[in-house]
Amino acid sequence: MWTDYYLKFPTYEHFYSAMPAELLPEASASHATDIIGTLYHTQTYEAQEGFHVNLRLRTGTPLPPELLPYNLPTPTLPKRVFA
Repeated sequence: MWTDYYLKFPTYEHFYSAMPAELLPEASASHATDIIGTLYHTQTYEAQEGFHVNLRLRTGTPLPPELLPYNLPTPTLPKRVFA
């Protein structure tokens, strides 16, 4: 089983400086990282603030402490999910 996290960083540079190196490969047996970048409002097409990343970790694997400040509540209707 997996646990999904929705992360929002101020910028692309913040993402690469905060993300642990072992989570930067897009997929492994222990995780999947979906780098989204900018999200856009569905109706207005205006850019939303931040650099967005979805992270999937094996259930029981805690979110690394350095990512806790960027963790968002699970959206009711996520714009992008893992298949």
